[in-house]
Amino acid sequence: MFRPHSGQRRVPAAATGGLPLPEPDLPRIVTVGDSHSQRCFEDHPLIADSTRLAGCNRMDGRTAYNVIRHDRRIRKILAPLADRHLIFVFGEVDVRIHIKYQARKRGVTAGTLIRETAERYIGYVAGLRAEGYRIHVFNVVPTGDFSTPEALRWRSRLAYPFLASRAERTRYTEEMNRCLAACCRERAIPFIDIYRHLVDESGLRRDELVYDFSHLNSRTADLVMAHHDFEVNGHWAPHPHATGPPAIRGV
Repeated sequence: MFRPHSGQRRVPAAATGGLPLPEPDLPRIVTVGDSHSQRCFEDHPLIADSTRLAGCNRMDGRTAYNVIRHDRRIRKILAPLADRHLIFVFGEVDVRIHIKYQARKRGVTAGTLIRETAERYIGYVAGLRAEGYRIHVFNVVPTGDFSTPEALRWRSRLAYPFLASRAERTRYTEEMNRCLAACCRERAIPFIDIYRHLVDESGLRRDELVYDFSHLNSRTADLVMAHHDFEVNGHWAPHPHATGPPAIRGV
């Protein structure tokens, strides 16, 4: 039996040698990623959100495109979690701010940058899986409503220009998910594809799932558990020369 998390707990760095340690009752499924890895899964009895690793989210605001730049930080997070299923959650930050901005800056199409982002991200994940980490890639969540007063206050503090309309962000998200699915399929990486369960008939976020102008709430975790089989999709297939952890069964 897994017990619901009753509150965040910060682990003193001195007590862990600077590395995060999982709680004794941490579920067998743990999320790692940007802020959506917290909001979509917090306080869930079967999936531990990223704040429970060390009392904070160490990957907040990071992009899928540049995930390899944060390899050292990611490995510190993963070190005590080698025997668990891991959900990687990246990509919404790319869609929200960087796709249109970087496409214009580099003089390439948004589609080109989306494909490049997916290939870089999944290539990095493939390397970690070859070492034995049981990583499942979560689809990019549907874009939010950034026209609310709260969102406008947030936008006023951005270092980057906020260029893409909601319709553009929706197209970017859908294309990113198609590219992620294709890259994962090519590399036999489990892809958690529940996007159609996160949006309504108009393609916008379902009202009951909205946390704030950007994030979905933890009902998302229930949908993941309902539509993704971690046992079937979480097989451990290491590279022939890898020395990763042994396979486990079940969650």
